[in-house]
Amino acid sequence: MAWNDPNCKMKHFVSINKTEIEFFSDENITILEQAESNGHSLKNGCRLGACRVCKLKLLSGDIEYTVGNKIGLTKKELDDNYFLPCCAIAKSNIVCEADGDNKTLSDTKEGAVICDITRTPGITVIRFKLSKRSKMDFIPGQYIGIEVPNGKCRYYSVANIPKDDGYVEIHVAKNKNGVFSDVICEKLKVNDVLWIYGPYGDFISDYHDEVRDIVFVATGTGFAPIKSIIESGVFNERNIHLFWGGRRKVDHYFSEIVDNWKNTLGNFHFHMALSRSDEEDHPEAHYGYVQDVFKKEIGQNNQIEVYMCGSPNMISDMSELLKENYQLNEDYIHVDVFYPNS
Repeated sequence: MAWNDPNCKMKHFVSINKTEIEFFSDENITILEQAESNGHSLKNGCRLGACRVCKLKLLSGDIEYTVGNKIGLTKKELDDNYFLPCCAIAKSNIVCEADGDNKTLSDTKEGAVICDITRTPGITVIRFKLSKRSKMDFIPGQYIGIEVPNGKCRYYSVANIPKDDGYVEIHVAKNKNGVFSDVICEKLKVNDVLWIYGPYGDFISDYHDEVRDIVFVATGTGFAPIKSIIESGVFNERNIHLFWGGRRKVDHYFSEIVDNWKNTLGNFHFHMALSRSDEEDHPEAHYGYVQDVFKKEIGQNNQIEVYMCGSPNMISDMSELLKENYQLNEDYIHVDVFYPNS
């Protein structure tokens, strides 16, 4: 592609290092949208600036964010010159690059066979069998992309330790009027093959303060990556608290697994949060939003390291609470935002 292409007047040239991706971008369209309109598949999630899935590192040039987006990058990511193409426009010719966990989709594509499907009214649990020659190397808390019928990707956290048995487990919440969640929750069957990408993500930290308690806070299927981390045993020497929020008890769809942790892990403490009461009384439950239950149960203990995964509202409330009430710095706060998949 020529830099002086006469048909590209008033556009800016975008190039992603170490890939073959390059294109001209208008100032009235986001870089992500422009990439897709040119046939390039870039990793993305919420498309609103909060989940950080699409982040790229800006090496040269200028970008500008569109109005109304909440940029979810951490201070360190901003200092390291990362930006979010889902809500940024190019203001000059730019050169950027993807870091190690943010490759283009074409780099990591593998077929996987569905070997088990468990459906409940609100959640579908699917297990894929990986090829014995699979090159996917997972760490706890990561996620994968799954190709949907229109060729785009939807992203789901891995809920197990694939290297242990060669399977990948995902938890899919039924989303009303969602095209792909409807396919997964209603139409897929055992022995179907789907294309998967990844793994991606850095939810689990490389740095740990051995003195601090580990606190997991989840809503809904935000339980999935937390399940993977707990089952990995990486925090077995620490006190572990799990706060899992749902509307009703039935939303805690893997209660038997949590019960097993309570019986086998002497350092594990479970806090069930129910935001709505139902016909049954659950003496073991706390009633209220999970962030309120967290504040009540943790009290003034600020010797904690927190992993949050779930709805944007919960993440926003918890992040504010941790910084204002507990004075936690970013080293001890880890976030994975879940957005409803279409």
